[in-house]
Amino acid sequence: MSRNVKLSRAIGKTGDVASQLGNLHFNDFHSSEGWKPNINAYRYDNRFEIWVDLAGVEKDEISVDVLPDRVRISGDRTPPTPTRDASSQCRQVFTMEIQSGRFGREIALPAEVDRDKVTAKQENGLLWIVLPLAEAK
Repeated sequence: MSRNVKLSRAIGKTGDVASQLGNLHFNDFHSSEGWKPNINAYRYDNRFEIWVDLAGVEKDEISVDVLPDRVRISGDRTPPTPTRDASSQCRQVFTMEIQSGRFGREIALPAEVDRDKVTAKQENGLLWIVLPLAEAK
C-alpha cells in the first residue's frame, strides 16, 4: 500500500473524529461563579410558593435565607458519578448537561413575607418553599 493511500485514510479518519466531536452537545458549562437552578414562583392570596429544581443536591448542602422582600437560595451539588464496574471504561462522552458545584438564586418578592412562618421541604428533587405574606400594619 502506498504512503499516499495510508495518508488519505488517516486524514479521512481524522475528519470522521472531528465530525463526531462537532456533534457532541456541551451546553451551559457553569462558570466559576456557579450555576442557577431552575425555579417556578407563584403568588397566592396569602403566600408565595417557590419550587426549586435541585435534583441530586443533599439537604444539608442547601441554604435558604429569607429577607422581608427577597429569598436567597444557595448551596453546592457534588458532580454525579456513574456506577462503574472494574471491567469497563467510558469510551466517549455524548453530552454533559448536569451542572454541579456552587449554585445560587435570589428572588425579589413584590410583597413582604412573615419570616417566622416560612417553611421548606425537599421532595423528589425539588425544594418547596412556602412564604406566608406578612400581616398588613
